[in-house]
Amino acid sequence: MFELILLLILLIVICQIVYSSIKIGISPMPSSLTACKAMFDLSQKSKSDTIIDVGSGFGFLSLYFALKNPNKEIIGYETSFFPWLVSVGIKYICRCENLIFYRKNFLEVKFKSKCLIICYLFPQGMRSLEEKIRNLDLMVISNTFSFINKKPNQVIKINDLYKTPLYVY
Repeated sequence: MFELILLLILLIVICQIVYSSIKIGISPMPSSLTACKAMFDLSQKSKSDTIIDVGSGFGFLSLYFALKNPNKEIIGYETSFFPWLVSVGIKYICRCENLIFYRKNFLEVKFKSKCLIICYLFPQGMRSLEEKIRNLDLMVISNTFSFINKKPNQVIKINDLYKTPLYVY
């Protein structure tokens, strides 16, 4: 009986993630540890005290930044329920007081001026983000995907299997 209940809970979680993935247009994809380290290194050029992870998924990138930047405010936005729930759980397990996760679409949020945005979005998400920040003075570090109209200040290929590009704006 216990196995059946556990299987039912797992099925509900999987169905919700699939539903959210279809609704949003992409499933949650964690950044590799190599990408996290490279993005963190690139972020050191920013003077911002606030780092925003748009589309934070399961929260690993945000958590990495929070642990490496204990004096900075790290904010993650995720719309999918279970990835958000996992990220909140990990935040409390790791006791990251400087990390906040919101279950909210980043497009509905007004960004603080001069904040740093980190992301691993998908092409449509990058289009939406580019439109949202068009007139703002922000630094953006994107894993894998670039803006359509804006040229990056820097492109780094990290040393992984896919030679993953990181775009800095």
